[in-house]
Amino acid sequence: MATMQDDAAKLNEICRKLERYSPAAFEFLRQGLDYTVQRMHGPMNPALARLLQFFQERGIDPLDLPELIESDQLPDPVEQLVEQMGGALDLMDRMNRHVSGSDLCFGLRDYALSRWGLLAPAVLNSWGIRETKDFGRIVFALVDNGVLQKQPEDRIEDFDAVYSFDRAFDDAYKISLADNKKAAQADSEPCDD
Repeated sequence: MATMQDDAAKLNEICRKLERYSPAAFEFLRQGLDYTVQRMHGPMNPALARLLQFFQERGIDPLDLPELIESDQLPDPVEQLVEQMGGALDLMDRMNRHVSGSDLCFGLRDYALSRWGLLAPAVLNSWGIRETKDFGRIVFALVDNGVLQKQPEDRIEDFDAVYSFDRAFDDAYKISLADNKKAAQADSEPCDD
């Protein structure tokens, strides 16, 4: 099993190869991907997470699940868990927590805004990320180095001009005047001590 240190070393190596992005950009993308997947698909069932970890540790492609069960190549407890979770086909649907390039770009924007507010574009810029295509370059560098997986239909072009950094962060970050008005009223009301 890979350790966090191994993971960090791999990210640093990928970063050195690509040369145009800070290591922090890669880590942000991984965290932002988790954020986006969670928002789109909800939390992962713990049993499903264990099963995915089992597959990942052994280099098993989840798409091979029906064939592995049919040929009796999985340990009995794993086969039983698959059956308890609805069978191979249902489980394969639930394991697919894929997000499109466009969805990821919007998720990364929202994640950046939640972390840094209006400073988000400046932080991303300091890491070399200036457009959505930069997200795609990082994603595909991680895919090419086995850190992330992609679907056959995923292309780097999915990240082209999803939004303009000049406007997307300003337009997405809204301060509600109604909320400010309520807060101001609450501050001006006398306390009953």
